[in-house]
Amino acid sequence: MTNFTHLLILIKARWMAFANYLARPNKDKILRWAMIAVLGILFVWGDYIFFYRIIQYLDGLPFSIGEELIVQLLNVVFLTLFVMTIFSTLIVSLSVFYLSADLEMLLSAPVSMGPVISLRFMQTVINSSWMILLFSIPIYVAYGNFFNVPWSYYFYLFLGLIPFILIPCLLGVSGVMALIRYFPNKKTHQVLSLLGLVFLVGMVVYLRFLSPEKFFGKDVSDEMIILFVEQLRAPDYSFLPSTWITVGLVRFVEGNFAPAFVQLSFLYLAVTALAGLGYWTGRKIYFVGWCSMQEVWNSPPDNNGKREESFFLRRIPLSRVQRSLMIKDMRMFFRDPEQWSQMFILCALVVVYIFNIMNLPLDNLALKNVVSVLNIGLVGFVLSALSSRFVFAAPSMEGREFWAIYTAPVNLEKFIWTKFLLFFPPLLALAEMLVVISNYLLQVDGYVMKVSFIGVFLITGGLVGLGLGLGARYPMFDYDNVSEISTSTGGVLFMILSLSFVGAVMVLVARPMYVHFNERFLFKSIGGIDVPICYALILVLALVVTVIPIRQGVLALKEMDL
Repeated sequence: MTNFTHLLILIKARWMAFANYLARPNKDKILRWAMIAVLGILFVWGDYIFFYRIIQYLDGLPFSIGEELIVQLLNVVFLTLFVMTIFSTLIVSLSVFYLSADLEMLLSAPVSMGPVISLRFMQTVINSSWMILLFSIPIYVAYGNFFNVPWSYYFYLFLGLIPFILIPCLLGVSGVMALIRYFPNKKTHQVLSLLGLVFLVGMVVYLRFLSPEKFFGKDVSDEMIILFVEQLRAPDYSFLPSTWITVGLVRFVEGNFAPAFVQLSFLYLAVTALAGLGYWTGRKIYFVGWCSMQEVWNSPPDNNGKREESFFLRRIPLSRVQRSLMIKDMRMFFRDPEQWSQMFILCALVVVYIFNIMNLPLDNLALKNVVSVLNIGLVGFVLSALSSRFVFAAPSMEGREFWAIYTAPVNLEKFIWTKFLLFFPPLLALAEMLVVISNYLLQVDGYVMKVSFIGVFLITGGLVGLGLGLGARYPMFDYDNVSEISTSTGGVLFMILSLSFVGAVMVLVARPMYVHFNERFLFKSIGGIDVPICYALILVLALVVTVIPIRQGVLALKEMDL
């Protein structure tokens, strides 16, 4: 049998497993998918409207500056998509190629190595890029609709996105294979840490290079605007795939089809060369690297199995069973590089977030206070993403060995609340740090600082409770790699509900803040009983979102047929 036949057999097996999942719908599945479909459509539509209005505003700027800024907006979107796909691939491919549970069976089957690598690469592409594409495609559609482009524009966009997504995935997979094969396996964690730090520093330097605050100063001349637009051209390096696809789209919209297809040819030439090189090197080094990885992971610990509890854990006021469960979860987290390596993305987001707050051109005190209120929602969105990856996946991380917890003398309610105590403090510390530093830089008054502090506390508790509750309600114990958990139907449902929860809190807190700003800046007293009612509703909503999902999740675990 040829390699292509082997690949078709493997793809058919994966498709049959997926089709088997879809072929047995029940009321719960149908309801989940319906909610996800409705809320997902609303989200994509909101994303489209938001960027359409941005393009509309930029197009109205004088001196044809708007056209240049729109092009740079596309370039920044493509560049961000490219970098995030590379880093996401580095994390996902480590699990898909080396840590998946079915690899031992697959690599021992009478199948050539080439089809196995090809199949795993397809899985990596899907898992690492689908969410990024979902966020970015409405931007391209908004650009096309604003300029009334023909339908051939979307066909060109489709042809360009295929190699544009494959190029960073090929780079990421090849990088992981080289690390596992040629670096000491026990130092793989450190190498991934270095890559994360490089990614973090690169983002900060890039943002500092742009210096966007110069464009929004209160004394801005025409010369300064033109100079700023000229400086924006610096990231347009001709060797970057993001530049190729940006220039190609712009030329296609302008009607210059020959240059557009030249840029498209660059993308396909690059992906063909990388695919051929990656396929050839993968067949040479992948299996050897996988064998070495198994030796390291199955080797005894350096301390001969003796593990001491840390000073902190020994002093947690918990029962012996809860303390043991917490120690187990912490060790599982730090042993899995796919989990803790994603903390570098978090660090990058934190640095960029604070950097942007520092450089906001807010000379008006009232505007600073308004931005500080918006911080509550922005921090909530960051926490939603983190909870989707870590908190929601926590119950499923027990894997196929969950039967040990289920049959042990462990109260399942305490089991879930122990995970709550594990995730709530670090997420709360991160969220409060962002809010306090941001409000300090914005020089807000004490009232706004208190509301922000308490609001973020309630949002954090609600998101952790919602994540653990839905994670227990829709667990995925039989997973091949961790990235599949947060992208399951339950994970998508959690992301939508968590963002809705944050939005509801922001709507409720808007009225008290409006009353406060009127009293402080306009000297108008317009508040009444509506202010304490809003605060009471926020408290009740946070308690409901925290407690009820956990209770429902515990009941689902108790009724589960293992």
